[in-house]
Amino acid sequence: MSKDITKILLGALAAILLLCNPSISEACSVPVFRYALELWPPDEYEVVLFHEGPLTEEQKQLLGKIKPLKLENASVPNMRIHEVDLKADPDPRWIKWWEENKPEKFDGAWMAIFYPASTLKIIPLWAGPFTEKGLSKTFQSPARQKLAKRLQDGDSAVWILLECGNKQKDDATKKILEERLVHLGKTLKMPELKDQDVQAGYLSIRPEDLKLGFSLLTISADDPDEKVFREILLSSEDDLKDFDEPIAFAVFGRGRAMPALVGKGINNDMIDDACTFLSGPCSCQVKRQNPGFDILTSVNWDELLEEQIERLDDKALAQAGKSPQPETTVDAKNAPAPASEASVNSVKTPSNRLEKNNQEAGAIPSPFIGWIIWGPAVILGAGVLVLLFGRKKA
Repeated sequence: MSKDITKILLGALAAILLLCNPSISEACSVPVFRYALELWPPDEYEVVLFHEGPLTEEQKQLLGKIKPLKLENASVPNMRIHEVDLKADPDPRWIKWWEENKPEKFDGAWMAIFYPASTLKIIPLWAGPFTEKGLSKTFQSPARQKLAKRLQDGDSAVWILLECGNKQKDDATKKILEERLVHLGKTLKMPELKDQDVQAGYLSIRPEDLKLGFSLLTISADDPDEKVFREILLSSEDDLKDFDEPIAFAVFGRGRAMPALVGKGINNDMIDDACTFLSGPCSCQVKRQNPGFDILTSVNWDELLEEQIERLDDKALAQAGKSPQPETTVDAKNAPAPASEASVNSVKTPSNRLEKNNQEAGAIPSPFIGWIIWGPAVILGAGVLVLLFGRKKA
């Protein structure tokens, strides 16, 4: 057997394996904005508490209030707290930063908030005294609560407009965004969902409940409640604070912000590009290989998603109950038993819904699909091995 034939057979085997792997051969058909909401937990911010000696009782209580709730795949807020006792044996990496950046007045406890490690930014977005007043609106704020509520209500993305304080510029930019987002909500099309993506659990709501739409949330330049939120957004890039212009961010998924648009960059073409990307198929399912960064929020996204699913299911059941049913005569002896509460509630379970969809569609049993997909690859692979070993013996 010649080397050329062996190479051809090995190449054919590799091609079959590639084609048989859906995750490699084709992109996920679920739109980026929805895939992110379903499957991308927010990255954790690094929160460092510097103090000298034991914390006071008041400081311990405050620390207990802000400590994140640990969930299976995330924390609420999305952060990790590092306690650095300067009189003990602290982590050298934090000591180096402290020596270079410590405040002139230090009253015993100081907190600094750093971006997630995935951003590779080592400059804190906020630092200040560890007090109740100092931490007010740091981990949550009215705008971030509205943002989460809109994403739960079905917005594909919420555009955050940071006003610069120049009324003429701010009003003109707001008008551009409002008009374009309405237009895109009506004209953009989502990709056609593939059955295998729904069955794989990439979408936990019914396909017909998936809607496309964008909204705008404006934050004034001097809003005291949003001071930290503005810092989170403006410090995401090194030069954003240098601009005396309105700045806009598209936020989607579980609080992931797209790179900023600034001043004249907030135009129809740039808005179209961002919204087209978010409404298109999720070609790269690895979050860190997609543009953007996660904002700091106190949102339990898993709970928010579950509430959304339940609300949509309740709405569907209510609509089904209002639909006119054809009158039929049923023999009382053969009448079906009334549905139990358990059977009604089972409609809310995504896995049950998927199983039901498979049965209604007459889906081929998965073992049979496996043989159809992998059978040729196994046979060809066995042939290659026989040829190779046979060649060695010869």
